[in-house]
Amino acid sequence: MLLRDGYEATTLQAIMAAGGVGRSTLFRYFGSKAGIVWGEFDRAVERLRAALRDAGEVPVMTAVRSAVVGSTRLSQAAAPDSWLDRFRVLDRDPALVGEAAAHWRVWAETVSRYVAERAGLDVDAPLSAAIGGAVQGAYVAVLRLWAAAGEVVDIDELDSALRPVTDAFQVVLDGVAQG
Repeated sequence: MLLRDGYEATTLQAIMAAGGVGRSTLFRYFGSKAGIVWGEFDRAVERLRAALRDAGEVPVMTAVRSAVVGSTRLSQAAAPDSWLDRFRVLDRDPALVGEAAAHWRVWAETVSRYVAERAGLDVDAPLSAAIGGAVQGAYVAVLRLWAAAGEVVDIDELDSALRPVTDAFQVVLDGVAQG
């Protein structure tokens, strides 16, 4: 419904009717109409944080790539029929563009903070921010390709798509450590 009609055109009444829930139930779980859209995104960021936290002692950028792939796999498993549709709504609906930038910034900062902590960098250092932004940009590019293709998604392709970015930044981080 949100994908078909758009965020602004979809009423709370239509959402409640489609979900078979009342107003109080809807607001108890989501808090707002935006919460319906952003709630799963926020859970995806938490999955990413957890995957980074549990990454172990592998090279920093290997851990980042594995965490992004693993958290995406969990997001797909949590909502196999709608996870990519949710991205389509977030990425295409003009009413959500401003909020999307703020949410994606949190996602990129999650990666930046992890990289800074693991590599011994200042969390506000340009290199940390560049890595978070580059990984986020590559990730969104893959999601956009998948969303446009409309085919079944193979999450393993994400690993291959992110590898050039993460491998290049690993070389940079190795150089900083030696340097």
